[in-house]
Amino acid sequence: MSEMFFNSLWLFLGVVSGAAIQFTLNWIVQRQQRSTAKRLFRVETAINREELRKLSEALKRKKERFVARQVSDVDFFVDMSGFNYRIIDPLVNTGHFHALLGPDGVTQYFRFANELNIERASWMMNALRAQHEEGQSLGFLDWVIDTKLPEWDASLSLVEEKLGARVSSAQTA
Repeated sequence: MSEMFFNSLWLFLGVVSGAAIQFTLNWIVQRQQRSTAKRLFRVETAINREELRKLSEALKRKKERFVARQVSDVDFFVDMSGFNYRIIDPLVNTGHFHALLGPDGVTQYFRFANELNIERASWMMNALRAQHEEGQSLGFLDWVIDTKLPEWDASLSLVEEKLGARVSSAQTA
């Protein structure tokens, strides 16, 4: 009787120990994965921060050329090809994206990604050309520089804060 009790006890302790070990190992692996995801996402936001700086400088140069009435076809080209969003899908699929950013960060990053991409660059080029033909190109550039650039900067800054990699606006100017 006592042998059966001890066998059952040892079996129970073995199962509980195995479950605890499995839980601990899964927790460690998930923590390492989240840490790696965060590190990779920081790299992506750093790339996008630099691309936003380049876009800001390019738009300001365009405005100077429009003010000086020295506009050429090249001045209607807006390059957003350097913005990188390749890490989003794997992070969303694993659940790390939402866990790292929370609802506000997810909203801001998706807004940032939706507004700074190749399709949006094409729209902006067409809009700039149309506004120029109507004599409103400076107003359009002012809107982008004074309104949209600060919005994009704020969106990216929030994401950087959530990732612990905040870059101040003064550094990007």
